[in-house]
Amino acid sequence: MAHFANDGNFLLFSILIVYFSKLPDVSLAFLGVNAIIYNVLYGAISLPIGRIADRINRDAALITLGIGLEAAAASIFGVVFLYPGAYLPLVLLGSVALGAGQAFYHPLGATVLSFSYKKDKLGTFLGINGGAGSVGRALVPSLITFFIIELGTFAGVEVLAVYTWILALAVYFGLRGFRRIYKEPIVKRAKIPTPKEVRSTLYRVVAPVFVKGAFLMGSVTFVAAYLDHITGSAELTGVILTLSFIPAIAGQPFFGYMTSKKGGKYTISLTSVITLFAFLAFLSTSNIILLTLLYAIIAFVLFNGFSVLLDYTYQLVPEKYYSRAYGMVWGVGNILGGAFGVGLMTFFLTFTTITISMYYMAAVLVVSILFIPLLPRETNK
Repeated sequence: MAHFANDGNFLLFSILIVYFSKLPDVSLAFLGVNAIIYNVLYGAISLPIGRIADRINRDAALITLGIGLEAAAASIFGVVFLYPGAYLPLVLLGSVALGAGQAFYHPLGATVLSFSYKKDKLGTFLGINGGAGSVGRALVPSLITFFIIELGTFAGVEVLAVYTWILALAVYFGLRGFRRIYKEPIVKRAKIPTPKEVRSTLYRVVAPVFVKGAFLMGSVTFVAAYLDHITGSAELTGVILTLSFIPAIAGQPFFGYMTSKKGGKYTISLTSVITLFAFLAFLSTSNIILLTLLYAIIAFVLFNGFSVLLDYTYQLVPEKYYSRAYGMVWGVGNILGGAFGVGLMTFFLTFTTITISMYYMAAVLVVSILFIPLLPRETNK
């Protein structure tokens, strides 16, 4: 439920960009800057949250806080449509709340699973859990579109906020009994330093993940705007994204299992190459059916970071460093890389079209493939 709620809000700002951009005097570049802000916060806060979580062992409360912040962000975004003249501070405040909220779940959810399942099964269970997140990511674009059509922009987004608050409370009561049980008791919990060899390993993971994350978030943040440009319909855009993200539900457990059996380096290499060819084909067509099928392939092979990256990280570090390692790979690598990608995409949009900008992002994906040899081999812990 936590992953469903968290990833359900993954495309929230991307979808709302379509509606915000239709308000008077709101530019796509301004919205891009706010996308950068929430991605920077998302990535930067993940690591300190991981460190705090390793120290205080209160994962349920922290996960609930994150989802609650996402609900607050949705509520603030809804108010933008009620008071469009105040869009500057409202969009900024909502972006801050969304970025901070998104920083909690992935490192902490992966930690909960890491302490609940044996290492040879972890990738599969991360994938199953990630599949629940993919259900949320696939469902919410159409939910937002439906709510807005039926209730209007303000009321539609506020309904989404209320439902997220309810899920946050349900998650807390469902997880409040969980506590980490360490194989080796940690005597001094006030500060747990990270050894040099662990940091070195994580740096080698973060570099390629950063560049791939730049492609992922740079393209995904504006994919709704791109599809709206191609189709001329915000409603059809929501339907395409919902249908496209359905295969990612199966992709999470599939690639999680593959990571457990073949290793993270193999899986990351394979999915990166497939994504490149599918994305180039996606950009070369305006056929609605082909757009949907090709982006479905992209979603299937690309939106599996939770099961692939975090199981791969699990294979590289000792248990006492799980949350901070997950926070570093997911937050600093995947999400700060994503913020950099959104910044690149926003920069491209200042001097060229959204279509050409998307082709530039494909070049970023090529660079990420060239970085793959940096990834370390898995170790048996």
